[in-house]
Amino acid sequence: MNPVRQPVLAAGLTALATAATLGLAPGAAVAAPAASPRISVNWFGAAEVRAHTATVGGRFDCGAERGLAYIEVHLDQRVRRGSVTGFGFGVIGACTDERTAGTWTATIPADQGTFRPGPATTIARLVVEPNSITETTERVRLRPRCAHP
Repeated sequence: MNPVRQPVLAAGLTALATAATLGLAPGAAVAAPAASPRISVNWFGAAEVRAHTATVGGRFDCGAERGLAYIEVHLDQRVRRGSVTGFGFGVIGACTDERTAGTWTATIPADQGTFRPGPATTIARLVVEPNSITETTERVRLRPRCAHP
């Protein structure tokens, strides 16, 4: 036998042995991994200076997860010589077979001080009970909230 063909033949036999060990027929389909949950934050949010709050939003996708779901949002903004931080929730209900994706909003009260128009950083977590957490850290630009509709 030609010496070049031996390594190719050995590799082919190894692949067939591996497939037989795993119980797969050659060319058998392998199930794709389940889709994982995702969350994103919109580029712009709103700062309500008089109320000392900010409102941010975005989109969520439950993937293959099902259960009670909510959004946790941490907001941090550099203001003058310090920073303003806050924490809030976005209630989205449940991830079900009929509802697997959508939009969310959360109003975040400032711990101390007030959020101002300008750049801020969000850490948003999509929690699908009982044990799925997906997190993203994104920059957002807070705009002044218009007091008149």
